[in-house]
Amino acid sequence: MVSHTLPLFPLHVVLFPGRPLPLHVFEPRYRELLDDCMAADRRFGVVAIRYGRAERGRADVYSVGTVAEIVRVERLDDGRSNIVTRGAERFKITQLLQDGPYLQAQVELLEEEPADARLAPFVSLLRTHLEAYLQDIGAGEPLVGRLPANPSALAWLAACAAELQLSEQQLLLEIDSLAERLRTTIRFLRREHSLLRRLGHVTVLRPQGPAGATLN
Repeated sequence: MVSHTLPLFPLHVVLFPGRPLPLHVFEPRYRELLDDCMAADRRFGVVAIRYGRAERGRADVYSVGTVAEIVRVERLDDGRSNIVTRGAERFKITQLLQDGPYLQAQVELLEEEPADARLAPFVSLLRTHLEAYLQDIGAGEPLVGRLPANPSALAWLAACAAELQLSEQQLLLEIDSLAERLRTTIRFLRREHSLLRRLGHVTVLRPQGPAGATLN
């Protein structure tokens, strides 16, 4: 695999491929990261924090994350920015680079396993469970009717929709086998749907707060 150098944003969030992530940027080092990304390829890495704080050297991060592509930037008069990103391919950290104003890493991009006909039963079962779950949380017919046909995209959407613990989301992100990811997602979604029906808990498909996560 080819190694790349990637700026990193450590967060208490797991970003799944294909899913949007709005962010609010105000700390000077992250403003610099944003400027550098905009001057280059508009991409950085999102890695979930295992424990600790995001300050350099004070957070332990998971080794698998997702490339975030910057879709839109709103610059504010005081230097802060609201940005919208979308998850692209997954990556694995091979070496953390601590020098510089923000965290960087040498990473290897992880290829997605292609789908084949043997996955059809898992895809059909996941679609059935996800449609029922989305209807029960009040997501509405338009969303239910636009579920992706691609098995990998369907699995990532289901992982985002279900209200999972961060460690469970990270587990799904780290699974390379598409069949195993589909099976595990079905298991988690079944559990969450059962809890929803018993307890009436309502989940959402977007980050909390009007500006999404805050990266500072």
